Amino acid sequence: MTLRSSRRPWFALSAALALAGTLLVAVPASPASGAGHITPIYDIQGEGHVSPEAGNSVITHGVITAIGFRALYVQDPNGDGNDATSDAVFVFDFNWFLRSVGECVELDGSVSEFIPGGPGTGNLSTTQMFAPTITVVDCETTFGPGYSFPDPTVIGLGGRVPPNEITISDDEIDPPINLQNAADDAANNFDPDEDGIDFYESMEAMLVTVEDAQAVSATRRFGTFSAEFFTVPNQGDAAVIEPNDAMTQRGGIVLQPDIDGTGDLNPERVQIQLSGSPLYPGDMNLQVKVGDLVGDVTGVVGYSFGNFEVNATHVIDVVDGGLAEETTKIKSNKNRLTVASYNVLNLSVGDANDAAQFAELGVHIADNLGAPDVVALQEIQDDSGVTDDGTVTADDTLQELIDSIVAAGGPMYAAFDVDPANNTQGGVPGGNIRNAFLYNPDRVDLVGFFALDGPTLSAAGADPTAFTGTRVPLVGVFEFGGDEFTVISVHNSSRFGSTPIFGGPQPFVQAGEAEREAQTKALNQFVDSLLAADPDRGVMVAGDFNTFEWTDELLEDLPGPEPALTNLVPFEDNKKKKDNGLHLGQEDFYSFIFDGNSQMLDHFFVTDSLLPSAKFDVVHVNVDFPRTFINVTGSDHEPLVASFKL
Repeated sequence: MTLRSSRRPWFALSAALALAGTLLVAVPASPASGAGHITPIYDIQGEGHVSPEAGNSVITHGVITAIGFRALYVQDPNGDGNDATSDAVFVFDFNWFLRSVGECVELDGSVSEFIPGGPGTGNLSTTQMFAPTITVVDCETTFGPGYSFPDPTVIGLGGRVPPNEITISDDEIDPPINLQNAADDAANNFDPDEDGIDFYESMEAMLVTVEDAQAVSATRRFGTFSAEFFTVPNQGDAAVIEPNDAMTQRGGIVLQPDIDGTGDLNPERVQIQLSGSPLYPGDMNLQVKVGDLVGDVTGVVGYSFGNFEVNATHVIDVVDGGLAEETTKIKSNKNRLTVASYNVLNLSVGDANDAAQFAELGVHIADNLGAPDVVALQEIQDDSGVTDDGTVTADDTLQELIDSIVAAGGPMYAAFDVDPANNTQGGVPGGNIRNAFLYNPDRVDLVGFFALDGPTLSAAGADPTAFTGTRVPLVGVFEFGGDEFTVISVHNSSRFGSTPIFGGPQPFVQAGEAEREAQTKALNQFVDSLLAADPDRGVMVAGDFNTFEWTDELLEDLPGPEPALTNLVPFEDNKKKKDNGLHLGQEDFYSFIFDGNSQMLDHFFVTDSLLPSAKFDVVHVNVDFPRTFINVTGSDHEPLVASFKL
């Protein structure tokens, strides 16, 4: 699971933190350069991420294009014609509720750079004027007799096409830089035509329209005044998207391969932020699915939680793309075994809000997954959920899940797990997250199970500390039709703590890389020890690996130097592999959507004896669909299912 903070509108957060005295990249204000001297907004912004006027007092003017809580967006209606400089600025105003969109104003105050949450977040800064003196002025007198309210800058083929491959150029981040710092920013080659991070910065606070947008993520609501989804312009037209086949059949955009997890991160994605009235006047529970069309989306450019975003200022009309949940074609029979892997998103009977989630998961397992014979589970919490009361057992949670499956028409599963010591396996404090299993005793027999703990790893010649502080893999040994097989449920260290792709420190930091490398190597050594005793043994290693199919952890470390394991998730440069039936014709391989990027974090590895008969499916039932206050999904991951002849 990729963890994310509870969200608040960035302008509200800016106001709260500014009042607390956390304005950054500012020095004591210098006086304006002369009484009545106007510094145009585009000169305040400059060509870069940090204002050349930071720390100075200035007088400037513009028209209010949007109003949020304690915030104004003020834009020079004439501009300077230079795409590299924004014509607008964010203004914190205690009297925001007295202002009106369309008013022309003069601003007299200091310029500062504000980093939401502080420098430790890795966020970029936003240029702002904090509580300036504001005077309403006549628009035509100030800007000329031809004054008109500024037209939105079009993001798309009808205006400025966003970079579609490079977030920040490699030659600018070797050695590493931090765009929070004025000196590093000044040394950076600011290039909005090529670098996505500079493209969006060059429109900071400006009124824009995302042209003919298509959703590449579903609505996610984070709080009373905050919801979001991601889009691409022009319905993902090939002239906007790179590579041209990056769009999935279901309407998303696939994270592009790079062995280090960097490379083409799809900077053509545009986040749409719904930040509540008075900024967004529509329904915060807007039901947007992947592939839905949302037309021209107009708003003002902001930044929060590591992303540039368009804060929508007009009601968005959604055209349903017709996307539906999938049901797998994989079936079990007397000769074929079916095994699934499912990250069930912090599931606990102790959380009253999980009732709808249990019901949804019951339907998924009983129906959409075809009631697999074995289900490897990740993110089972203890029976008291996030209450940190010393509870470590999850028996009631697993039974509630079983009952939900039965209620949906599925079999009466049996379950097992190994209770962790309190607060030792990461996740939400008090939740005692762990791996677990369901199995159908009418189809398979349980031979035994155990945690892949330090002593067990050590006996296999592997690093006994590889899973310290994170979820310990759970090993289940089963029998089907007289043949034994082994399934290992895995949930490797999370990516929580990574710095933003569109962040200040560049290259961005991917948290947990060393831990995941050690964990995949330890898993390889344990599987090698099983095969040393029985070379034909069927072994499956499945779960949430928190990394991608093209990374060295999964291409090299887990398979090993003499590959003992094969990932059933295909990998080719375009991620769309035609096969001989292994994938049942499926071309869309993603189990998670993060910031609009469809990606595989969940994987299913098998030993050679299982490979010839394998069938594999990623069943899309969750991540393409909204998670708001009026609906729920089973998880933020997709389940995987495979079948074999032993």
